[in-house]
Amino acid sequence: MATIVQRGTSWQVKVRVTGQPVRSKTFGTREEAEAWAVAETAPGSGVTVADLFKMYVKRVAPSRRNGDWERRVLQRLLRAEPKLCSLGAASLGKHHLATWRDRRLHEVAPASLRRELDVISAVYVVAIAEWNVGLTENPVHGFRRPALPLPREVRLTEGDDGKLIAAAIDFNREIAPAIILAIETGMRQGEIASLRWENIDTEARTALLPMTKNGTRRRVPLSSKALEVLTWCPPPHRGRVFKLTQHAMKYAFRQVRAQCGLEGIRFHDLRHEAISRFFEKGLNVMEVAAISGHKNLKMLQRYTHLDASKLAAKLG
Repeated sequence: MATIVQRGTSWQVKVRVTGQPVRSKTFGTREEAEAWAVAETAPGSGVTVADLFKMYVKRVAPSRRNGDWERRVLQRLLRAEPKLCSLGAASLGKHHLATWRDRRLHEVAPASLRRELDVISAVYVVAIAEWNVGLTENPVHGFRRPALPLPREVRLTEGDDGKLIAAAIDFNREIAPAIILAIETGMRQGEIASLRWENIDTEARTALLPMTKNGTRRRVPLSSKALEVLTWCPPPHRGRVFKLTQHAMKYAFRQVRAQCGLEGIRFHDLRHEAISRFFEKGLNVMEVAAISGHKNLKMLQRYTHLDASKLAAKLG
């Protein structure tokens, strides 16, 4: 067992293992002390993969913007992958990850598995840099990840906008302006659901998104149509623009698309549609990136599907 005691600004650890003399060491932080205690008391090969995951869930994930997602991924691994998690942290190799990857691909999409690998990599990055557990190599670095599928080439055809909006007005008075905002601004569903009146400047024709998916704030320009549909939202115009939660908005959109026979359209496809239309209107790459919030221009290309007939018209 291990005892950790604070002494002034330092943390002293005493480890007692049956049949061995007491070992003691002092660290500058409690996190370093706990990591060393885990390494010294873990059986066999020392600190295990499970030990790293538990430490990350306890000490790191709570302060991360995507911490809830990371916690869920690691807890699932601890629960569903006991053989993998019982390995010594230094023993986890690419062949172990490959076995897990090939099995996991029967359960989730390649994109989801790539994100799970990102979480495992993040654990090792922190462990190597901060935890003094004797690790020098991140097994995820250089590991072959599953290829992403080709991007969906889903565009609204002529008349689809009208069908969606008409069905939306009949179903719920909030989902119609949400659909139009997605098409006019390229905002994500979560960004629309969390939009607040105090962040909308009707004179400047902008909407401020204080926190976005990539961790930065973004100011989105509003077209005349986008400004108009905001007036459809019922008063009082304070707090959140939409009373629908993101989950409720997703459910409402599924009902709307089913009513007008457009089951193949996802809400996120409206963002693709908006970005493609921005390019078709003549905006350049940097202008579109400023609106959409993309930092990776290669990823922006995946979201963009221009109408070949409109391009042909430009050629004359």
